[in-house]
Amino acid sequence: MKKYKLTPYTLLLIATGISVTSYALAEEQLSEIKVTDEMSSTTHTQTQPAVIHKNVRAIREEMIRDTRDLVRYTTDVGISDNGRHLKGFAMRGVEGNRVGTSVDGVSIPDFEENSLYARYGNFNSSRLTIDPELVRGIDVVRGSSSFNSGSGYLGGGVNYHTLEAIDLVKPENKFGGLLKSGYSSKNREWIYTSGLGYKDGKWEAALLYSQRRGHEMKSNGKGGLDTYGSSRGIPDPSQHTNHSYLAKISYLLNDTHKFSASLNGQINKNNTDEKSYNLQEGDWRETSDLGKRQMVNLAYEYFPQEGGISYFRTDYDWQKTDVGAINYKGAYPTDYTTFLPDFNKKELRQIYDRLMQTDFNRISFRLDSKEFDSDIGIHKFSLKVGTSRHNFRNINIDREDVTSTEINRNTIQRPIRTNHTYISLLDSITWNNTFSSDVGIRYDRYKLKPQALNARCIFCTTDIDKASFNGLSGFVGLNTNLTEIWKLGYTLSSGFRVPNASEIYFTYTHPAGNWLANPNLKSEKSLTHNILLEGKGELGKLSVNLYYTKYRNFLFDETTVGIYDNRETLFTQQVNKDKAHISGIEINGHLNLHQLASSIPNGFKFMGGLGYSKGKVSGETSLLSIQPLKAILGLDYEDPNGKWGIFSRLTYLSGKKGKDAKVLIDDERCTVPEVPNPDYTNGDYWAPPIICPTHKKLYLDSIEFPYLNKRAMIFDLYGYLNVTKDITLRAGVYNVFNRRYHTWDSLRGIPLVGATTNTVDSQGKGLQRFYAPGRNFAASLEIRF
Repeated sequence: MKKYKLTPYTLLLIATGISVTSYALAEEQLSEIKVTDEMSSTTHTQTQPAVIHKNVRAIREEMIRDTRDLVRYTTDVGISDNGRHLKGFAMRGVEGNRVGTSVDGVSIPDFEENSLYARYGNFNSSRLTIDPELVRGIDVVRGSSSFNSGSGYLGGGVNYHTLEAIDLVKPENKFGGLLKSGYSSKNREWIYTSGLGYKDGKWEAALLYSQRRGHEMKSNGKGGLDTYGSSRGIPDPSQHTNHSYLAKISYLLNDTHKFSASLNGQINKNNTDEKSYNLQEGDWRETSDLGKRQMVNLAYEYFPQEGGISYFRTDYDWQKTDVGAINYKGAYPTDYTTFLPDFNKKELRQIYDRLMQTDFNRISFRLDSKEFDSDIGIHKFSLKVGTSRHNFRNINIDREDVTSTEINRNTIQRPIRTNHTYISLLDSITWNNTFSSDVGIRYDRYKLKPQALNARCIFCTTDIDKASFNGLSGFVGLNTNLTEIWKLGYTLSSGFRVPNASEIYFTYTHPAGNWLANPNLKSEKSLTHNILLEGKGELGKLSVNLYYTKYRNFLFDETTVGIYDNRETLFTQQVNKDKAHISGIEINGHLNLHQLASSIPNGFKFMGGLGYSKGKVSGETSLLSIQPLKAILGLDYEDPNGKWGIFSRLTYLSGKKGKDAKVLIDDERCTVPEVPNPDYTNGDYWAPPIICPTHKKLYLDSIEFPYLNKRAMIFDLYGYLNVTKDITLRAGVYNVFNRRYHTWDSLRGIPLVGATTNTVDSQGKGLQRFYAPGRNFAASLEIRF
């Protein structure tokens, strides 16, 4: 594979583009900002400077089809990739449940997983993903953000906002509609979307449906073996079918009262033939993963015409989720002519149906004041109050022997009920034409209470305490308008995450290893400092973010050596650790080249981005979710009349360094001199020649993660053509030069020991299936009426 370096010339090009933008901005006046019907900043993002806004135009322009596409051109955001299971996003050195995800203000539940059952892959530990086809805006909030969203937004969050009638109906019409079809070759996926909208000044309604049918993500690995087990070099065959739906209706009674209701949800199924499954030679497993979500919202809005109140809203939210996996397990029969497994035949022996369920109910209120003058500036207050109840349960229906009618209904832990209340107050202050600030404080209280068992549980303890957590989070933002072009800002924000049911209450006892509950866990906490320098003018935009985030009470699986049944064994328990931190810099900008030189045709634009971060956690391990350095350059052209556009992106991905990827593994050593093995001496040449005369001592060792990605450069080209004012054709070619590369996100999820899924063998065979797709294309046709 050809290697690339981020040479001084490349850095010079980035710096030159940014410097030119800076100089140009300083020479120009800030252009007039026009408000359109596209999604504007919401209350979820007004108090955060490090936010990437993807409006409906950007979603369609960049052909964002899934979470991988969403982070493709962001410099410091990745995904939590565990092969068959995607566990959300990674940002600011944390990932998974430490990065929140919400749809229309309702958080997606944590994935529930423990390090024991994660090894075997019988549970679906995915975080539910959202179909961008039904979304009008996505806010990627980087940095501590619990003031806006509560628990889970430790390192940031991704907030989705679903489509409205206004996105489907043209301004001059009452009715409108959408038909769209698309294809992506990277996973042979077809997408079909249809929608209808209505608005008449009083009533608004929207109805949408989207369907996806596709296969496994392709790998550009060469020479991979089409074999079975962890050495398999070709992705496991899979086929998915996803259904997403959205319905909204609202009625404006008069100028002051509005009622609305909405329903949205998804049913995702993915069937996988896990040929890389490696429990034992000759075993096989096929899985059917399920991800189901239903969400309902009822809302009332009040727009006072007089008095000190500007806005009031109350919401009722309901959400139910099912995340499960049906595992079909068996063995390949032995071919007695070769005494090897016959991989052309399968014998079904077991069926494991594993399901995690949640239901959620919330009532919330919001009250905004009007702006009012005082001796210390112009103030506007926003008060939010809410209470909710969240239920979690696990139910498993297993057939240990398919030839028997016996069914084993069981659970791995008790159901847990969580009651949550919160209150927050935000004060937006304008001191004068130069200085402004936002100051907010929020209080959350969570109470977790174990419930009666819903099925047989062998390892559930009977003596379980309740757990409660109090979270006080805040936000301080200071902004200075240095000139009409340049703005300087500083923010201090906090975040927290309450441990979930599995982290607190999961238990397991066995001579080979034990897992202990820990109801005395503390909430994880974070504190983010962010300095923003931003310039915006006719020539373009430049933003520089410097950040530092410190984490306290960081949750980790701690493994120690102890005694069980008179022998040494391992004990694993969730514990809190201190002194994790991450710091970094992000630079993003674009330059309108025609404004720089009139000889360049109008419509040309240069863009660039750079992200770098570094961090450390206490102890001998590393924060694996820290993204390596990433740089993006682009040259775009859009027809001034909006007829067509073409965009190019050159992405540099730095390799992960071993010293920044330390992990702990358990091993054993002989504490006395080894001696010759008498069995070997007596002619048993299958026996080891040297043995330890006593029991080996278990210990933990810190090593560099063995699977590190190498640096790579990838070039993409995509664009659109408005065939008519109602028909748009979009297409893109990705990894144009067919480079072979791994992403760090795809490698760091490979387990090192004791796992049966998503693994490679001891010699590294199997890494070929983790390569990113080679040259691939995507296209879509969109019709509006």
